[in-house]
Amino acid sequence: MTVREPEWTEQDRAEILALGLYRSQMCPLHGGPLEECTSHEETGAQFEASRSTCRAQLALIEAQRAADDGKKPSPYAGARLWTLRKRG
Repeated sequence: MTVREPEWTEQDRAEILALGLYRSQMCPLHGGPLEECTSHEETGAQFEASRSTCRAQLALIEAQRAADDGKKPSPYAGARLWTLRKRG
């Protein structure tokens, strides 16, 4: 008879169950507490949205568009590998 160590220890199982419980209480859309974002609109938490732009992604999009020179994208565009590096 071969006896193997279990793949998950009691501690591992307790931690994954705690993580599952924690995640079940978080909003799948924005990651905040579910009880806050689903509270009554008049008496619950109030929210303010803001927007920012990822300048790295913007530079990547601009470089990809420039590579096509305003023409229809190459059929090989999906095979291009793009990298980003921070200047300076």
